[in-house]
Amino acid sequence: MAFMVRRLVPVLATLFFSQLLSAEIVTQKFNWSPVNGVQRLRFDWNDIAISEIRFDLGDTFKPLRVSSAKAIVRVDNNSARDQEVGVALAIFDADGTMLGAGSGGIKVGNLNKGERDTFTVRFPYVYRNLKNASYFYLTLETKPTGKWKYQPKARPTEPPSSR
Repeated sequence: MAFMVRRLVPVLATLFFSQLLSAEIVTQKFNWSPVNGVQRLRFDWNDIAISEIRFDLGDTFKPLRVSSAKAIVRVDNNSARDQEVGVALAIFDADGTMLGAGSGGIKVGNLNKGERDTFTVRFPYVYRNLKNASYFYLTLETKPTGKWKYQPKARPTEPPSSR
């Protein structure tokens, strides 16, 4: 019995702490309404904000038949911790047919607390009908990074004794 308990406790602890460190993900639907290629939106989750996506329907490079179509997503880390951040876009027409999908994220390291960066989401091969877009889904995946350090609370100083 003691042997089983000794083996079970580390397994349970590992499962518990792995859940604390896992990435979090959220998806939200937006209507397609870019003005001059710029889509303004209000997306704020876990103190990560996305307020602008610049869509570029691109050109085709011949003879490769590859497109330069892309979306540039501006991401602000308003949280108190550095974050690993990834974004994905899936674009649909009014009938629900997917017209393009892609993902992008941190280039090197983390998105530090208080910083802003842009992530490029490319649509190199499935791009021909993006002009017929009606709505899109934006998915954001975040994972806090860095070490949490214990900082004890300062104790108030005691008043001098009156002796």
